[in-house]
Amino acid sequence: MHVMLAGLRTVCATSAVALVAAVAPMGTATAVESAPAAATKAVDKKSSPPMVTFTISEDRTVIEGALTQPAGPLRLRVLAEDEDHLLSLFQFKPGYTVKQMRADTRALGRMYREGGEDNAKAVKRMQRNTITYGGANASMGSMATAIVNLKPGNYYISDNVGPPGGHLYKLKIVPGNNPAPLPKGVPVIKMTGDNEYKGASRLPATGTVEIVNAMRKGHEWLQAAFLEVQPGTTEEQVANLFRGTGDGGFVLSGYAGGDTLSPGNRQFLKYSVEPGTYALICFFPDPNNPGSTYVADGMVRIITMD
Repeated sequence: MHVMLAGLRTVCATSAVALVAAVAPMGTATAVESAPAAATKAVDKKSSPPMVTFTISEDRTVIEGALTQPAGPLRLRVLAEDEDHLLSLFQFKPGYTVKQMRADTRALGRMYREGGEDNAKAVKRMQRNTITYGGANASMGSMATAIVNLKPGNYYISDNVGPPGGHLYKLKIVPGNNPAPLPKGVPVIKMTGDNEYKGASRLPATGTVEIVNAMRKGHEWLQAAFLEVQPGTTEEQVANLFRGTGDGGFVLSGYAGGDTLSPGNRQFLKYSVEPGTYALICFFPDPNNPGSTYVADGMVRIITMD
């Protein structure tokens, strides 16, 4: 099986906004700059949004930037040094505890492996009580940036370093002066309640795309990730691969993506991949079909990136 597919399966196991990371201690990382004072500086109206960079390797994460930031646009950049790495952003609803989340994320892992209605119920409980704001996946040696627009409040960022899936870092968003603009005029990909992708079918190989969970109700987390495939690959071939009935010979090495979004949420993804043919996929598990993922259930679209 292609090495990229092995990496994807690892990301699948640590996605779910990398909530499996919650069973690990709060982050073990090198903070290059984490002083809250850095967050209170005024942002020039013509500047880019403030940025926090996570450089992730097999055994450590180095953070550059403050984990207290003013409300408004924020860039979260992930640099993958040695293999594919994932960065995720989420927030708990009142009354939902870390202890509950730990139990629910263990059920998530079991649902990947064995399905089960009880596991699916736990995953649905987690979805009802956790708001996901996206994130960034980067393939080895590459960089990807999630751009999000955040209101004041307490959030979590998760990486996927080490067992059982990563570390959690607290992100505090405070009222402040952050007039930096969000990207404008970029392609849009919408994910719908019919588990399909709408919007752009052709994207630049290097650029920015807006990703929207366009569901108007419910709690279903959806994701847009780009997997490079051989020209002529069909959507059914990709779905069959994630059903376990394909050989994956059409999978190439380019990969980028955002992480899961709760209904009504959106993120911008700044990325760079090789030009070519890509499968747009959501590999989060489908709690309405325990033991399967959305891509295996047919949430896949072939697009061109040039």
